[in-house]
Amino acid sequence: MMKRRSLSCLIAVLLLSVFSATALAAVDEDTDTRLIDAKVVEVNEHHISVIARTGVEHVIAVENSKTLVRNKGIIVALKDLREGDIVTVELDAVNPLKFARNIVIAVQANSEVATTEP
Repeated sequence: MMKRRSLSCLIAVLLLSVFSATALAAVDEDTDTRLIDAKVVEVNEHHISVIARTGVEHVIAVENSKTLVRNKGIIVALKDLREGDIVTVELDAVNPLKFARNIVIAVQANSEVATTEP
C-alpha cells in the first residue's frame, strides 16, 4: 500500500512538472490582449505604435491617467517611454479599441545624446 502511494505521488509530481513547464512556455506568446517584447516606433500623448515580434505594427491608444507605465517595477510617466524601447503591452480586454492598460518597459532605449566634435 505504501509503495503504491509513493509511486502515485511520484507520478503526480512528474506530471505536474511537465504541465507547468508547458504552461510557462505558453506565457511567452503574444495574445489578443498582450504583446510581449514589442519595439516602440512612435510615442505621442494619444497613442503609441509598436512592432510585435511577428513584424506587425500595432497602433495602441494610451491615456496618462488610465495607462500605467512601469520601468524596473517603478511606475513612471508616459513621457518616459521612448522610441526604441522594448515593451510588454497589456490591452484592455473590454475596450473595442486597442487601449493600453499596462506598459512594462523591458529594455530602455539608449537615451544618450551623441555629439560631434569639430
